[in-house]
Amino acid sequence: MTLPSQSVDIHKDQLIFSEGDAGDCAYIIEKGRVLVFITKDKEEIPLSILGEGEFFGEMSLIDNQNRSASVRALEDVTLGIVTKQQLLERISTADTVVQLLMRVLLKRLRRNNMHSRGISRIGELQLENTGIGDDKTQSALDQIKLENQIFLAFQNKEFELFYQPIIELKSRKIVGAEALLRWKSPTQGLISPNVFIDVIENSSMVIPIGHWIINQALKDLKTIRDHLIANKKDKVADEFMMSINISGRQFTHTDFVNNLEDLREKHDLPTKNIKLEMTERIMMDGAIALDALHQCRAQGYAISIDDFGTGFSSLQYLTQMPISFLKVDRSFVMKVLSDPKSRAVVSSIIHLAHAMDIEIIAEGIETNEESIVLETLGARYGQGYLFSKPVEFSSFMKML
Repeated sequence: MTLPSQSVDIHKDQLIFSEGDAGDCAYIIEKGRVLVFITKDKEEIPLSILGEGEFFGEMSLIDNQNRSASVRALEDVTLGIVTKQQLLERISTADTVVQLLMRVLLKRLRRNNMHSRGISRIGELQLENTGIGDDKTQSALDQIKLENQIFLAFQNKEFELFYQPIIELKSRKIVGAEALLRWKSPTQGLISPNVFIDVIENSSMVIPIGHWIINQALKDLKTIRDHLIANKKDKVADEFMMSINISGRQFTHTDFVNNLEDLREKHDLPTKNIKLEMTERIMMDGAIALDALHQCRAQGYAISIDDFGTGFSSLQYLTQMPISFLKVDRSFVMKVLSDPKSRAVVSSIIHLAHAMDIEIIAEGIETNEESIVLETLGARYGQGYLFSKPVEFSSFMKML
């Protein structure tokens, strides 16, 4: 939080606020020191002395309780004012788990203050039940529980990769595959990716799980290439591409490129057969992301941008990013027959890509009519339920 523009000067020994007051703002100490204290039997009990750069008065703003202590200037001080709106706006954008931890910490601080003043256990229980058991708290607890379940599932090897074929639209032949993470729970069966993908990508689990995904996808790619070569399909093997989804947190990790190279060399694979797929939001990470992209492209890896046009798209990034493929999102593909505007968007994306020497993959193709129109518009590759849903590796091998 940056320092507020509004400041106030307080003289030595002046009371800034008293316990029991309603809270209307918090303060950052820009100069001087203050004493935080409570009163018991008309006697002041010091709690802490705060100095320059420290923050106080936030508790009553966050949990909507009255001030739990008093604050007095020990010397002349200058205080920056943080309004209730400024503080709550920032808290509302925080992760629900962080919000829960803040409320728990505040509850403990208030409990300690109560014990110091000798307030009854009944009053304490009333406070604990105020604003703690709401929907956001339950959501945060559910998120922590799910994260633990996911990590345990990973340790128990309940995750596996499914593969969806990527098709050359003109010949209808398989030219590649996209590796997709699936969770097979021994008690619940196949769990929807919507339940766990975002949780993984937004936690530290994305690094070890992402490493495992790359290793397994490259191991399976090696098996695919060996199978094709053994069946005298050398040209198909030479051009076959494995698409691996990479999250922003994983991609900008300092050791990502080195770890990727180590795994590729371990499985003895050419870089040209490996496609790194990410959403366009990767560019929100700025120079770090761009540098990693260029490193990967320089090594010979293909770079694919998923869900193009649905999120953070900006034409200026297309000129900076060393992109090999753009994937046209299903939201456009599904309307290409019925909506002239969607068809115009798809046509424009394809022409733009071709002008920049970028290949197009249309995803989510479900009908033969969609496939024909997309091929006519200039899309060379496609994937979707028309050709195959994502399948287990053994089933994918039978399709080759």
